Amino acid sequence: MGGGDAGTAEQDAGPSGDRDAGGPGDADAGQADAGPVDAGAADAGRADAGAPDAGSSGGTDAGTSDGGPTLPSNGGTQVTGTMPVRLTLAGSPYRVVGNAQYVVTIPKGQTTTVEPGVVIDFQGNPDVTQADVRDGAQDVMNHQDGRVELRVYGRILVQGTAQAPVTLTSTNPYGWWGMNFFGDASKGTGHPSFVHMVFEKVRKNEYNGDRDRTRGALWAYYPGPVTIQHSLFRDNESSGKCGALDLMFTDGSVVTDTVFENNRTLDVDRFASGNGATSGGGAMCVTHGRNSTVRGNTFRNNTLSAFRGSHSNALVSRTYEVWPNGSNHYDLGGGGALHYFQPDNDLIEDNRFENNTAVGGPGAALYLEDVPNAGVTLKGNQFIGNRAGAGGVIVCNRGSGTGVELVLGAGNTFSGNTTNGAVAPQVTGDCAR
Repeated sequence: MGGGDAGTAEQDAGPSGDRDAGGPGDADAGQADAGPVDAGAADAGRADAGAPDAGSSGGTDAGTSDGGPTLPSNGGTQVTGTMPVRLTLAGSPYRVVGNAQYVVTIPKGQTTTVEPGVVIDFQGNPDVTQADVRDGAQDVMNHQDGRVELRVYGRILVQGTAQAPVTLTSTNPYGWWGMNFFGDASKGTGHPSFVHMVFEKVRKNEYNGDRDRTRGALWAYYPGPVTIQHSLFRDNESSGKCGALDLMFTDGSVVTDTVFENNRTLDVDRFASGNGATSGGGAMCVTHGRNSTVRGNTFRNNTLSAFRGSHSNALVSRTYEVWPNGSNHYDLGGGGALHYFQPDNDLIEDNRFENNTAVGGPGAALYLEDVPNAGVTLKGNQFIGNRAGAGGVIVCNRGSGTGVELVLGAGNTFSGNTTNGAVAPQVTGDCAR
């Protein structure tokens, strides 16, 4: 398997320069191997993860996406340039406007603690209108200067409870730019932790922009462990990768008992020049990470709508193409729910993947790409009713790596998954398992 990224790390200095997915030498992962097809009709499966339902103070089933908490029209606390050290229920809701550039920060050396029941409304400019929205490429939600971004250079501890989750939301009609970490620049005095949190309404839709504006509603570019437990990511959008969450360069991260629902990656993470594209992860990515655990979560109704190609700054609609081809297009990436780039000793266990879609691309639920060492182990997962335009439910593209990409352990079940309307193979690509 020639070409590709060859295991080279991304730029660590900041949000620009991300070009994950290799080049024309990478094999297309849509080619079927020995993986069997689905077992048949969908079963009832395991119950949802116990993430909080944002619509009430005490619910624990995140399966119903209501509108979230109702915010009062007055009161609360306004936040401009810097987040407070402690966000309390008494000061809630926190209405985050940001500075003159609509940015709010947790500075180096500061730990921000968010208490149970707090609502953070990333309001930005509440008076923004359609006139403030730039025209852009077709089918890409356009940039909007009134949205606010949270940049973390210190530490954040979100400490909700089952009865009183913490909610990060936005009453801005165009959403917010999400929570973003910046590599070594974000190395605080302790690691970030998010417990019983609702994270919603991020719109990272700047076409061909920097990573903090194009991928992962929570872009955790962080050189250490990130902990996410008992939470809910819903109704978030990205234009590049990882609709809800990107664990980038993290080591030992844990995501457990969390629901990812109705998140979307709408377009492709484009190379700066040339005629190729890569995208992935309708809900979540692990990018250059290692030793991560994704356990006991539910991935439901997430969508990757990409693989339309690119040339310069113009979108040109076309179908996903296998390399090599006469047009010299190379399209990589995939995964209606999850995308792993250069995984290293990662575990996916006891999760439920249901009704996720990779539109026009490979990997109805999961795509693994460019494995340098030991890859991913899957155990006890349920794959139900997922859909793809190419490949199988799980797709491997080893790229230039030489490691064992996928270990398919015991207890994984497949039912009702399709590729282009036909029964989907369980696993395709060049997995060594």
